[in-house]
Amino acid sequence: MAALNEADFADPASLLAAMGHSTRPEDRIWLDPSGRTSLAPRTGGMIGPVRCEVKEGSVIYRFGSQFGTPEQTMTGGWWIERRELDQLIRFAEVNERTLGYAVRLLCCVPPEWGAALNLLVSVRTRGPLAAWRGLANSASASDRMARAGSRPAAPRGGFTRTDIDARNDIAAWRLHQLYIPGTRREGAADRFFSLVGQWQTEGAPDWLYRPG
Repeated sequence: MAALNEADFADPASLLAAMGHSTRPEDRIWLDPSGRTSLAPRTGGMIGPVRCEVKEGSVIYRFGSQFGTPEQTMTGGWWIERRELDQLIRFAEVNERTLGYAVRLLCCVPPEWGAALNLLVSVRTRGPLAAWRGLANSASASDRMARAGSRPAAPRGGFTRTDIDARNDIAAWRLHQLYIPGTRREGAADRFFSLVGQWQTEGAPDWLYRPG
């Protein structure tokens, strides 16, 4: 059976997005005055992405913001599997940090990108999906970039900059991610996923997630 998002995966832009390249025309860097040559800037994303088949009925996880709804979180492209979720939980517990902090550090997600990472959503796939899978790549972002682009600015005064180095040389920090193309198309998230659960991971004294 073909993946539900096969056409989205086949689009060359999906690999660029998985590797952290911005595909927005306004973000392109022009290499000559005539505008004949341009380059999509890269930050974050994954290293050496390879195709991964996510089977029908698989349960996968994504972090978002409590300010949004689970349905909004489901429209994002970046996901992790259960093994990686357990790794993040262990990292947070051992280092006495929040789960959101563990996600930022191991998945290389600067706060200037806008997600609070305090909401965890789990979904079950309604059919097979094609995804890019790879290790996190180092990421940099600034509040100035966020204000100029489509991402929301960091909720702090003045301009900020965050650089997160991927430490894939440390086993406890090495974490694979999934990038599933096509989730942002209208109605795609409902066609791809059914919601299994949602958890507030910060500011909730009863936060506890057990394997289901």
